[in-house]
Amino acid sequence: MDNITNEEKKVIEELRKRTVNDATPKMLEDETVFYRFAKARDFNLVEAEAMLRKHISWRNQFQIDNMLTDYKPSEVLLEYIASSFVCFDKGGNAVRIQDWGRLDGKGLCNVFTKTEIAKYFVYLVEKDKAAVLKKGGNLRKPIFCPIYDFEDFTYAKAVHLTSLQYLSYFLKIFIDNYPELVKIITVINASLPVVCVYNAIKTVLPATVTEKIRIYGADGWKQGLLENIEADDLPAYLGGNKTDPDGNPLCETFIQRGKPIPKRYYKQSGGKRLILGPHVETCRVMPLSKKEITLEVMEDNSFLEWEFEITKGDINFSLRFTEKTSDNFECMELIPEQRIDTSLEAEKGCFKCEKQGNYTIIFDNSYSWFHSKEVHYRAIIRNPKNSQLYK
Repeated sequence: MDNITNEEKKVIEELRKRTVNDATPKMLEDETVFYRFAKARDFNLVEAEAMLRKHISWRNQFQIDNMLTDYKPSEVLLEYIASSFVCFDKGGNAVRIQDWGRLDGKGLCNVFTKTEIAKYFVYLVEKDKAAVLKKGGNLRKPIFCPIYDFEDFTYAKAVHLTSLQYLSYFLKIFIDNYPELVKIITVINASLPVVCVYNAIKTVLPATVTEKIRIYGADGWKQGLLENIEADDLPAYLGGNKTDPDGNPLCETFIQRGKPIPKRYYKQSGGKRLILGPHVETCRVMPLSKKEITLEVMEDNSFLEWEFEITKGDINFSLRFTEKTSDNFECMELIPEQRIDTSLEAEKGCFKCEKQGNYTIIFDNSYSWFHSKEVHYRAIIRNPKNSQLYK
């Protein structure tokens, strides 16, 4: 805040005058709030005021002022959302690890609404913020250094449409309501499915956030973490020296791993309903055979969305891309074959089509010797300007 210009100071002061009477006393305990919201909108007074007023409304909706005392997360959220506070880094910032590779995103979507999950994530953010302030930190500088572990992340998770919609919703909440508080974001064990997710959601991320993201594959991230975190504070499996009392390097006494959510927690299924929806087609896939649905993408960065359910049983699903080159057709497998069971809900997915060409959805019943499968499906292409997925 020491490097702001006189013009920027005037914007901050005017923003304060316009909104201070609408802010709660708890909100005004943060003396940087007007500066942070002004900076988030490049000191454009009109845009900063609009952003701050939306934040005030959101705080009332989520009851932020009393969240740490009144909000009680359910036992299922506590057990199955794999998010753990690790330590403070060398600068006193909160380090939290999210085990998103093993997180059962599809299960969470079947148990909770996106608002319920979002409220829990906001609760964790507020806890970490309070911990930093209690330790003597302040909000004049970024305070969050999250780590996202994507080990064991699969294509099935990467293209699950509802999970992507929930994730986009959470990111927008954080970006809109906690501006200028992220120091660095570290993504570890990133694979091709992670790239699919990043390409899909980065459209909602401002440049001020993307420039703070460090993405690592299987190697190099341990050294990167140790640049900002003392080895004695970092769990051994992340490259540090800290272990459980029994010497376990996974630190399972305070690091939570993702795991499948038992189906007994799922909301009551409403039965097969996709067949009743608009633009739904039906195909019968005979034993020892497959069905291919090809859609032509005419514009780069379009989105392919699909939804299907099987009347009875399961089926193998995959996605293939064929690009016409100057010499011939090149075929590429985008989503490897995976067995899908839609007994509880229709399967929904989304894939960002970075190139023009033919994208083929394959329903494969080759493994079944006797039973045919009736599949009700719809698949559409949305061009980048018309995509509603992340709005």
